Amino acid sequence: MASNIYAKELAKGLFDAAKKEGKTIKWLAELRLLSDLLRDEALLEKVVDKSTSIEAKTALLAERGGDFSPEMVNLLGLLVEKQKVDVASSVSFEFQGLVDQQHGIEGTSIANVITAIPLDEAGRLDIGKQLTKIAGKPVVIENKVDPDILGGVVIRIGDKLIDGSVRSKLQTISKELV
Repeated sequence: MASNIYAKELAKGLFDAAKKEGKTIKWLAELRLLSDLLRDEALLEKVVDKSTSIEAKTALLAERGGDFSPEMVNLLGLLVEKQKVDVASSVSFEFQGLVDQQHGIEGTSIANVITAIPLDEAGRLDIGKQLTKIAGKPVVIENKVDPDILGGVVIRIGDKLIDGSVRSKLQTISKELV
């Protein structure tokens, strides 16, 4: 949850700066690309390595097609410094939502779905369909894996939380037995 708040704050700050400079669409494209590139495990390993300079990290990203503005390089440096590189995709999603709002587009909701094992495509589609019905608008699934929940699913859409994890159910039973 703290990472989600951090991502929202970063996205808002970036959006405000981008809006002042008239670069919201350009920065959105760069955020999406940065987020996509950081999904590559080998590249991510090099990017989070503190012994690698920011210039070398930027060069690595450029080799993969990422020609980033100084603002995105600064963002990357900040994420690496704070050890929060994993929130890059959340920042991209949040920034997209702000751009949609700016243009009067009813955007999608983002559902943070935590499962004990990674969801396959069919599972993501099924959960996405169910959450779209509940939310009344399109829902994008952002799946995270946390083996500590033991099984089931924990879903957060905005300020709503649905905790159907085995861990939660065991804690409830434990409280009832005491």
